[in-house]
Amino acid sequence: MKNYKLKHCFILMLIVWGLLSSFESPAQFDVRILKDFRSDAGISYNFFVGDDDDDFTTSINGFGSGFIFDMFTGRYSVDVFTFGFDNINLSIGAGFATSKYRFKENIIFSKENNIVNYPLDDDPTHDYINTFFGYGKSKLVYDSFYFPVNLNISLGDIYFSCGALIDQYISGRHKRKFKVDGSKEKVVIRNNEFSDFNLNKTKLGVNAVLMHERSGIGMGFTYMITPFFKEGEGPALNEVRISLTFKFSKFNKYKGWKHNGEEEV
Repeated sequence: MKNYKLKHCFILMLIVWGLLSSFESPAQFDVRILKDFRSDAGISYNFFVGDDDDDFTTSINGFGSGFIFDMFTGRYSVDVFTFGFDNINLSIGAGFATSKYRFKENIIFSKENNIVNYPLDDDPTHDYINTFFGYGKSKLVYDSFYFPVNLNISLGDIYFSCGALIDQYISGRHKRKFKVDGSKEKVVIRNNEFSDFNLNKTKLGVNAVLMHERSGIGMGFTYMITPFFKEGEGPALNEVRISLTFKFSKFNKYKGWKHNGEEEV
């Protein structure tokens, strides 16, 4: 099986190299360092798909699940190495991501017999006040490093980028907030405990961006192929992120350096 996967990866690399080497352009094939900064934030939405996604519907109440001003939510990376031409190239990057999932239902996470359970909080004294400015919430926060490999194509004002990424868990936590007799209460499963909740800590994902370069407006998409929890040890869920990108998140903030050490102008 490993040889089979390696064979197909090698074939894919040959195809990409063929595209790069055969592309007719007056520009010289080059290698750039720190060429692009990528910011996938702004108006975005995080949610789950999978066999158990009905139980994990997310909400934008209180700007949850990464929507607009949910601070520090997003995926941010730098293209460390870029190989190719200005209008078609392959990039290898590194970045940091924070993903928030605010659940519509008042989910409680627990672990029994090495299985992650997710009952609803049915305590009648817990008032979640699930309104836009309400105090209540059941929210999952997930931090990770990730390493993307993208094929990037510019056609006039149209910019398209797609590829794969490896996502490595750093920390996670689940927070519930509600009121009891008018007093605010908070219950948190912190990282030292949540990291043992049968998480797939190394995940494979795919991503794509389609952008109008002159206006800086585009659409971003990320999907984790690897499930959030280990198979059979928790709910069957895969992460999805859809974002609308504006000028402040536009690519090409950093022009980088050419491989010969001369700064690009």
